[in-house]
Amino acid sequence: MVTFLDRCGSAQPFLLCVGEKKSSIQKFYVILDQKAIPCVAQTAVAAFDEMFKAHFVFAVSYDEALCNFYTFIQTTVYGIDSGTTKESPRVKEIRAKVDHIEV
Repeated sequence: MVTFLDRCGSAQPFLLCVGEKKSSIQKFYVILDQKAIPCVAQTAVAAFDEMFKAHFVFAVSYDEALCNFYTFIQTTVYGIDSGTTKESPRVKEIRAKVDHIEV
């Protein structure tokens, strides 16, 4: 893992899933600033939850490539700042459909 952490350069949190096969992940880590933070989570969904919340705990902005996805998760799933966060037109449209509100 040390070699992997030395090579990853991303400042954005991401998940590292450790296991012998994709179908049998044994441990999840949130990677941030080349540090591995062990997840308490035992499932991929719970590990994603921990990783997503790491953005707020460590005051880290969303990765540009995933900004719309994370904004959707933030405003629609978690309901965080849904009225004040700047959303792309597509995120607004999808959130409106999820909320059963016409755009």
